[in-house]
Amino acid sequence: MRSLLKVENLSVSFQQGNKLNTVVQNFSIDLKPGEICGIVGESGSGKSVSCMSLTHLIKNAITKADKILFSPDSDSEYNLLNTEEERLRAIRGNQISYVFQEPMTALHPLFTCGEQLMEGILIHQKISKVEARKKVIELFGEMSLPDPEIAFGSYPHELSGGQRQRVMIAMALSNNPNLIIADEPTTALDSILQNELTRKMVGSCKSRNAGLILISHDINLIREFTSNIMVMYKGRIMESGESVDVVTKPKSPYTKSLLLCQPTFSRKNHKLPTLPDLTENRDGELVEKLYTDSEFETVQIDYSSSILAVRNLTKTFIRGNTARKVVDDVSFEMFKGETLGLVGESGCGKSTVSKIIMKMLKQDSGEIIYPKNESNSTAGFARQVQMIFQDPYSSLNPVLKAGEMLEEVLAVHNLINTKSGRREKVNSLLHEVGLSDLDATKYPHQFSGGQRQRLSIARALAVDPEIIICDESVSALDISVQAQILNLFNTLKIKRGLTYLFISHDMNVVTYLCDRIMVMRNGKIIEQNKTGHLVHSPESSYTKTLMAAMND
Repeated sequence: MRSLLKVENLSVSFQQGNKLNTVVQNFSIDLKPGEICGIVGESGSGKSVSCMSLTHLIKNAITKADKILFSPDSDSEYNLLNTEEERLRAIRGNQISYVFQEPMTALHPLFTCGEQLMEGILIHQKISKVEARKKVIELFGEMSLPDPEIAFGSYPHELSGGQRQRVMIAMALSNNPNLIIADEPTTALDSILQNELTRKMVGSCKSRNAGLILISHDINLIREFTSNIMVMYKGRIMESGESVDVVTKPKSPYTKSLLLCQPTFSRKNHKLPTLPDLTENRDGELVEKLYTDSEFETVQIDYSSSILAVRNLTKTFIRGNTARKVVDDVSFEMFKGETLGLVGESGCGKSTVSKIIMKMLKQDSGEIIYPKNESNSTAGFARQVQMIFQDPYSSLNPVLKAGEMLEEVLAVHNLINTKSGRREKVNSLLHEVGLSDLDATKYPHQFSGGQRQRLSIARALAVDPEIIICDESVSALDISVQAQILNLFNTLKIKRGLTYLFISHDMNVVTYLCDRIMVMRNGKIIEQNKTGHLVHSPESSYTKTLMAAMND
């Protein structure tokens, strides 16, 4: 069978002053029509850069290769390495299309979703606007958008995250491409929706005999939907082969580490190993090293009296003539020293509950009972209950250095009156979360994703809270970095006697970290129990479906 895409020894470099920084080396792939190939690796491994460089989407990249051959059919072949820009414009979005991770960034906020798909169709296909509109409606139907006609006239912000990603997949399919490159297309979605959308995308590609390159840091998701996997680390392919073999019989120390770093219920109360724990660099080669397993100290939880109670909470959002109850009679209690999980699919109301607790939203009815804040003071409550958000970059002030940010918190709450005292406390907080004194002088953009999340944790700890609400705080992190942050949460819980409300859509993370779990669907808590009981004896069919998606 002919190759749809054949790349041999691709290297990608960037000029940084007088130095040439090579970020991808010896990348090769041979993809057949209709084949589904996965590329796995952590942020910075070169996954996205390799695939974006194929069609010269990164303008300042210096791309070299023995060959980059693209054969959309048996009668035509292009060497993308030296194809002229005009021809590349005809290929991009037409014969080769991309699905990006964040649809809110990739979709234009000022045009309806339907208009944006029509634009690409009308550029590449000689059809009328009426025919283009009909094609868009059909694609929205293929992607199972609830009401394709309404979706056509909706702006991106009016759709849920899952619906926006369906629009992105429909856009990628709109010109019947020969190859789709999907770059972390479902990372921020819940496991059920991840599987559903990936299955839709794979099915649509197979029905069109289109090749698909699926990029992700989730090796288990990749295994389920691909025939072959390539594992990348620091710009190099560490291992490649049939998906089942790579996951069940990994050869590379890096692949083995990725699999061991993952949180699972079976590792509950054990420290998660990270990449530095499992491997070391010897003479430029990554090799395995001995890892000694360790357990966290057991926290005794007193379930006789709660430290925070939520009673009969309701919240309705109104858009136009439509009212949607996103929180429906939610009640629960939190007990000192526990990690309480709140899990459910995207849009079920999890984050709305957390925002109501934090007084960022006002409930329609119900109450939050926190005995330590009898005066109901907002400032007093903020001292005792803090929140860590999913995206630390958007929640950190980009114009303040890390030290200034932490000093500001201490000053606003009148915790330390002297400048020298605040600086000493800032350094102590940075050390506590695994950062250094030097990090106090850095801006948020100078940190990695994991470091930014550590900074967010330090900011929450600055006021010595009793409760911390973690809203999808590790969902966007790489597996090894995620393990580091989960270990940090456990360590701080024991050291400071913290209580967590941990919100997530990832059952592996929740069952590993949490003492009790609440399952939320369509605004209601449909089940709650201790973690072990919920894992082994789930009552609702929805909880059983969530459990089936776990790695254990």
